[in-house]
Amino acid sequence: MHLAYLDDSGTDGQSGITLCGAVIVNPEMFIHLENFHGTAVQLLPKEVIDDFQEFKAAELYCGKGPFENVEKEKRYEAIRTLLTALKVEGFPFIYFAIDDNQLAKSPTGSAEPFDVAFRMCALGIEDWARSMHPQEPGAIILNFKDFFLCVMDDTTDKELKAQLRTSYRCLRTKRPYGPPANNRLWHAHDDLYFGDSRESVGLQLVDLCNYFVWRHLCGREDDQGFYKMFAGQTICAKPEPEWSFVKHMAKIHSVETGQSASAD
Repeated sequence: MHLAYLDDSGTDGQSGITLCGAVIVNPEMFIHLENFHGTAVQLLPKEVIDDFQEFKAAELYCGKGPFENVEKEKRYEAIRTLLTALKVEGFPFIYFAIDDNQLAKSPTGSAEPFDVAFRMCALGIEDWARSMHPQEPGAIILNFKDFFLCVMDDTTDKELKAQLRTSYRCLRTKRPYGPPANNRLWHAHDDLYFGDSRESVGLQLVDLCNYFVWRHLCGREDDQGFYKMFAGQTICAKPEPEWSFVKHMAKIHSVETGQSASAD
């Protein structure tokens, strides 16, 4: 069973782009992820290590919070080390990003942008799991090694937390065995779990990926090439029939040009 670590970016409403992303980790490779994380921590000054809690992407990149007095070179080397774990181990990064303004103008304009992004991302993870063992059209062939457990970065927003759980349970229905027609997350574990990012290297890694993909989609400079380190493993979720309805509102990455674009 894979571990799907999920997090958000752009939910402050200031950028106009809301993103939900997931890093898919093979449990057999988890120890390597922890080793890369430990190496990144050791790159920091001793006074930072002594009080270290977690890597938050924006703070680490911009030199804020606990990294305020850390040299840029050390901060950037820590980022490269963490992203190297993703690249070396081949973990896929699956995301969906929505243009908030386009959503507001649509017939479903009252929808919460992050809930839309979350649903699309979750369905994208399912599409990835199914792609691991090709099947006949309309058929569902189970392969237990491609099941996944969703772990979402915890939030103090109780309403959002309840909404995400409701959305997950709508997509992943309870079953007597035998695939129900309305069960969209056939490879998913029975519930959505929330974890503390301070205790989870997987949640810290997805926060980093989200941040650099979000910057890429916003057209911000990437002079260090952080996004390009994992661009080849980045997948925009395009589950059908939802994709056909929302693609004009989506923001998608470009591996070839390094430029973001709308789906149109």
